[in-house]
Amino acid sequence: MRKDAVTSPRETGDQTDIMIFARFLLAFVTAVMAAVAFFPALSLSRSKRRAILLAVDVPILLSPLWIPAEVPLARFLAMLVAIALFVKLYDLHVAADREPRPTWRTFIAWLPNLSSIVLRKLDREPRPARSTNLRRLAWGSVGFVPGCVLLIVLSRIDWSAQPFLVEHSAKVLALFLTLVPAMSALVSILRLMGARARDPMDNPFAARTPADFWRRYNRPTQQFFYEDIFKPAGGLRSPIRATLITFAVSAIIHEYVFSIVIGRVEGYQTAFFLLHGCVVAATERIKPQGYAAIPWLIVTYAFNLTTSVLFFASVNHIVPFYSHDLPTWLDGW
Repeated sequence: MRKDAVTSPRETGDQTDIMIFARFLLAFVTAVMAAVAFFPALSLSRSKRRAILLAVDVPILLSPLWIPAEVPLARFLAMLVAIALFVKLYDLHVAADREPRPTWRTFIAWLPNLSSIVLRKLDREPRPARSTNLRRLAWGSVGFVPGCVLLIVLSRIDWSAQPFLVEHSAKVLALFLTLVPAMSALVSILRLMGARARDPMDNPFAARTPADFWRRYNRPTQQFFYEDIFKPAGGLRSPIRATLITFAVSAIIHEYVFSIVIGRVEGYQTAFFLLHGCVVAATERIKPQGYAAIPWLIVTYAFNLTTSVLFFASVNHIVPFYSHDLPTWLDGW
C-alpha cells in the first residue's frame, strides 16, 4: 500500500474542519446576500415591501441548515448572524414609512454593526472622546481576563459533590464577568474605527428589579424590542399588555433559534421568557432606593440565577456547560 493512500486521523480532522468552515461560509453568504437584496424594497409601498421582506426572510432564517446538526456550535453562530439580519431588516421595514431611506453606503456599513439594530436611533448614540474609548478598551481587555480564567477553572472542577444550582450559579456569574467587559471592549474598538455604536450593557450587576435588569442588559436588542414591539403593542398606554407581548415575541425568536440548532422544540426558552415577562410587568414601576434596594437586589439576583437554568438548559445542548445532568424538574416544562 502506498504511503499517500493512508489518511491519518489528523488529516481527516483537518478535512472535516475545512468542510464545516465551508458550510458556515455558505450559510453566512446566503444570509447576507438575501439581506442585501431587501434594500431596493425600502422605496416600495408597505404591502410590496412586506412581501419582499417575507421572501428574503426564508433564506436568511433557514441559512444555518447548511451546517450539519452534528456541529451545533457552528450552526448556532450562523443562527446568530441570521437572527441579527432578520431583526435589522424588520426594523427597516417598520421605519420605512416615516423615516428617510438610508443610503446604500449607510445600509452596507450598518448591516455588520452588531451594536445597533434600530438604525434610525444610531445617530443619537454618544461619541465618547478617543481617550475615553481607549480607557474603556483597556478596561474591557483586562477586565474579561479574570472571568475567562474563572470559567476555565470552574470547568475543571468536579461538581459531583455539589448541588446543581451551585455549579450553575458559579458558571453563570463567571460568564457574565467575562461577557460584560468583553462587549465593552468590542464597542470601544468600533468607535475607535469611526463607527457609531450603542453601549451593549449598563452594569446589569446593579439591577434592582427584573425589569431594571432587562433595561440594562443587551441594550441594542432592548432598544429594538422597545421601539418595534413594545410601542406598537400599546407602549406606555398599556404597559402590562405591551410587556407581555414583547416577551412573548422574544420567546418565539429564542425558541426558533435553539430549535433550529438543536433540532427539536424543547420549550425552555418559551418558559424562560414568558416567566420573565410576567415578573417584569409586575416590577416595571418599582424603583427601590437607598437601603430598601438591598433586599430587592438580592431577590433579583436569586430570581435571575434560578430561572436562567431554563435558558442554559438549551445552551448545554450546544456546548457542555454543565458537568451535572440537567435537573429532573426541567422535564415538566
